[in-house]
Amino acid sequence: MSGSLAASNLSVRYETPGGSVHALRHVDIEAHPGEVIGIVGESGCGKSTLVTAMANLLPANARIDGSISWNGIELAKLDAHRQRLLRGDEIALVSQDPMTAFNPVLTIGDQLVDFQHHRKDLGRAEKRARIAAMLGRVGISDAERRMHSYPHELSGGMRQRVAIAAALLTDPGLLIADEPTTALDVTMEAQIIHLLRELRRDYNGIIVIVSHHLGVIAELCDRVYVMYAGEVVESGEVDAIFHDATHPYTQALLACDPARFQQKLDRLPTIPGMLPNLTQPPCGCVYAPRCDRVLASCGTVAPPLVELSASHVARCHAVSS
Repeated sequence: MSGSLAASNLSVRYETPGGSVHALRHVDIEAHPGEVIGIVGESGCGKSTLVTAMANLLPANARIDGSISWNGIELAKLDAHRQRLLRGDEIALVSQDPMTAFNPVLTIGDQLVDFQHHRKDLGRAEKRARIAAMLGRVGISDAERRMHSYPHELSGGMRQRVAIAAALLTDPGLLIADEPTTALDVTMEAQIIHLLRELRRDYNGIIVIVSHHLGVIAELCDRVYVMYAGEVVESGEVDAIFHDATHPYTQALLACDPARFQQKLDRLPTIPGMLPNLTQPPCGCVYAPRCDRVLASCGTVAPPLVELSASHVARCHAVSS
C-alpha cells in the first residue's frame, strides 16, 4: 500500500511541571511513494518527536498545532481505534532498540504471527510461511528454527533484522526507521545498511530514516531534512545537502563527521555551544548563539526561508543577505 506523507506548519509541545517544552516548531515535510527521506541533527533536535508524530504515537502530554497527514487523512484527528488500524495496516515503525519491540516470554514466530492480526484472509500456517519468507528476505538463515527462538537468544543485529521483518509483514505504505543502527557494532551496522539498501530497490512505499550517522543518510536517502532545536533549518536532495550545504548549522554538522578525516584524531570535532532551552525558544534564529556567521538581525528576527533551488531551501539570514 502506498500513499503520501505531509506535515504543514507542524508544532508539538510537551506540557511538563517545568513548563511547555516546544519540541517541534513550524515544520514542513513531504514524502511520496518510492522516496527515502532522511532526517538528521544533533540529539535533542526533535527528530524522534517528528517520527513519533508521523506514527501517531505521541504521549498524552503532547499538544499538536498545524497539520500532519497520511493520504490526506489528518492523523491527530483520528480516534484510538482508527489510529491502531492505521499503524497496523499502513504505517510501521522500527525503533532504535529492537529489544523493547518484542515480548521476552514469547517466541519470535508467535509474535510475528500476532503482528499479522489484520490479515483475516490468512490462516496460521500461511502466516508462518510468510514469516519464514520474510526472515529469509532480511538475511536470517534457517528461518524455521529462528521462529522458535526467544528475543534474548538473538544477537542485536538479528533482532534489528527481525524488527524490520515484523514491520514489512504489515505491508506498510510508510516505514519509519528511527536510528536503526545506533545500538549495533560496525559489522552489524553494515549489514543493516545493506538490508535497507536492498529494501530501497524493492519497496515502493515511503521510507523515513532518522539518524545522526551521516554516512547512512548519504548512502540511502533521496532527500534530507536537517533539524536543529525543533526546526527544519535546511532541506534538499541528498547531493545538495552533502555537497552544497548552505546553512551554517548543516555545514558545521558535516564538518564534524568523523568519516571526513583520514588522519587519526586525538579528539573528535564538535560544534561549540549548547542547544537552546526549548521551554523558552529564542525569538530570532535558534542557531544564532552558536553561529560563526551571525548577523545583527539574527538575535531578534526569525530568519526567512530562502529558496536556493526548486528543491533546496534554507532558513537563514546570512543566506538571504
